[in-house]
Amino acid sequence: MLGALTKQLFQGLRRYISFHTGRIFGRNSAPRPSSTKHLEPASGSRTVIHQPIYRPRLPFDWLMLSEPSGQLYAGGPSDAVLDLLIHEPKFVLDVGCSIGDFSAVIKTRFPQSRVWGIEPNKHAADIASRRMERVLCQAIEEVDWKQEGVQRGDIDTVVLFDVLEHIYDPWKTLLTLRNLVSPTAQLLVSIPNVRNAPLIQDLISGHWRYTKAGLLDITHIRFFTRQDMYRMFYQTGFRVAAIHSTRCPLSAEILQKHINGRFPQQVKLDGVFITVHTAQDLSDICTLQHVFALQPAEYEDLSSDERAWIDAPHPPTVAYAP
Repeated sequence: MLGALTKQLFQGLRRYISFHTGRIFGRNSAPRPSSTKHLEPASGSRTVIHQPIYRPRLPFDWLMLSEPSGQLYAGGPSDAVLDLLIHEPKFVLDVGCSIGDFSAVIKTRFPQSRVWGIEPNKHAADIASRRMERVLCQAIEEVDWKQEGVQRGDIDTVVLFDVLEHIYDPWKTLLTLRNLVSPTAQLLVSIPNVRNAPLIQDLISGHWRYTKAGLLDITHIRFFTRQDMYRMFYQTGFRVAAIHSTRCPLSAEILQKHINGRFPQQVKLDGVFITVHTAQDLSDICTLQHVFALQPAEYEDLSSDERAWIDAPHPPTVAYAP
């Protein structure tokens, strides 16, 4: 009797030791549950670790860059920019027409005109197509104009409002248009001005904040000052026939405060002063957007001052350049 009990006791003790040894050294133990990762056998002897997908905590503006529909822009420039037109339009090409708000304004003022749009965003193009004769859902460089029934010289008016800063190669876009439009064509172009006092103030304060719209629209990939806009236009075969500037409330306040002062004078921003030497300098830093009326031009027809935008070397940069 005593022998049998002793044998059972040793068997139980052996099982107890074996079980806890397995737990300590990982043998004969069941996998422990985990809320963040688990192991699964893969091919061969490798083990795959599955982790949850990381997602941003907030709907940051930069997330829209990954959205398939992209940004839809409503509204448009003031109707007053149509006063910059040199002649009444007959065939208008609205590049980057979005949902067609401004094209509708053109059709209202010039009901006899034919208006086509170009809009790569399919959703926006579908909406715009109800407001004008035709919308081409592709990039302008990709359009086969002969297949579309358009001959060189047919288009006499082009609208490029807040478009060139979104394009990787705006110079190519302007060259495409230069070789498409009529010799007496007119282009209405607006571009945000990076030489803007509130933007400079943000930069000096350590911020270059991209937003869903405005000077630092998250989809902008090119940035220009007025002088660099001139260079781009003249180098691609156009001349500036007229220019208009728009201002935000803060920049308008700065202009009003300094416009009647003597030059050079200092403009105080957040903790720093900017010296402006001329009224044009002051106007530039107080401009939100520059709006231009352009016309095709041959080099031989340009004045010496206009040719300088093509021939004169660009001022040397003081920014780092290898």
